[in-house]
Amino acid sequence: MVNIKLFDSLEFEKDGKPVLEGLLNTRKTKQFLAYLILNKDRSVTQKELFELLWSGQEYANPGTALRTLLYRYRTLVTEKGIKELEDSIFSKRNAYQWNNELDVSIDIFDFEAYSAVGTNELTSDEKKEECLKAAIELYRGPLLKDSSSDHWVVKRAVKLNDIFITDVYQYAELLINRSEYELAESIVTKAIELAGDNDLLNAELKKIKIKGKEEGKIDGYEELVSQAIEMDKEIDSIQKNMEAENLMASALVCNFETFKEVYHMQRRLLARTGETMYLAVMTFGYSGENKAETLKHENLMSLFVDTAKKSLRCGDSLCRYSGNKIAIMFPTGSFDDAKKIVERVRRVYLAKISGEKMIITYRIRPLKNVNE
Repeated sequence: MVNIKLFDSLEFEKDGKPVLEGLLNTRKTKQFLAYLILNKDRSVTQKELFELLWSGQEYANPGTALRTLLYRYRTLVTEKGIKELEDSIFSKRNAYQWNNELDVSIDIFDFEAYSAVGTNELTSDEKKEECLKAAIELYRGPLLKDSSSDHWVVKRAVKLNDIFITDVYQYAELLINRSEYELAESIVTKAIELAGDNDLLNAELKKIKIKGKEEGKIDGYEELVSQAIEMDKEIDSIQKNMEAENLMASALVCNFETFKEVYHMQRRLLARTGETMYLAVMTFGYSGENKAETLKHENLMSLFVDTAKKSLRCGDSLCRYSGNKIAIMFPTGSFDDAKKIVERVRRVYLAKISGEKMIITYRIRPLKNVNE
């Protein structure tokens, strides 16, 4: 049996022994595998993977770079004779997917399954304790700790951390009901070390220590627990209300006033992160005596906005600055990469309007942060 671990760091184990260690020393290979495993229920496009692994960079053939990662993985699996992982990744047309039919265990999915049963009100106390204990034992630390700041890890890691805290709290309550205070204290203390400081777990630890000495109601405990649970619901509700449909699918298209607000926000962020944001202005004209009619020009400009929106990435912004000018704001690693991004958008658009005698010029500048 092969066990795949994503808590703390990505690891593959066979019969209790680590395998594929050399392969996992490469950050991009680890990210490639971890992302496919985390999203095992769907196909992941080459574009999505490329943006994940080489964000802000340009490659002449991104498909080749991804195939190289897959080739290295498959080669090592074959060399090590790990039959359970053969055919673990399907390569489809411009997409990849983890094979859900493999006879392997993946810790985070086992964790979620145990937790779902253990926190179900209809589950017997005996079964709850069994499942909650199993879930807690699987949690070795935050999801993919060495990628904890990556956007695709953060949301999932927070969710898993919240589930872990709930599991520990409910398991501790079961132990307290049986007066097993010493075991409950040990579990909650270890959980705080793994999950970090938490109001609910701190309150539970205080309750355990007091109840271990004398039975009775603890002032403020029930209110604190109630507030902690309600706050979780409240923050989820606020986030849901703010979320926009398909937010991650494309760049932000807005008017110039909103574009300025985004600009000022980005300047503040740049001062904190040290990253570089670029501003590009593109001007559209026509060669020689050719002039487009107003309606045709508007249609061509609208087509460009739609094309750019789909070609750019989440986190990029664009607006129609004037009748024949488009402003684009985006983060990337270098000025050369910035030029390649704008050239790519320009190239895709010109291919769409083949036959139109349009001239597109542009200028790019790095944005200053608020301290410059």
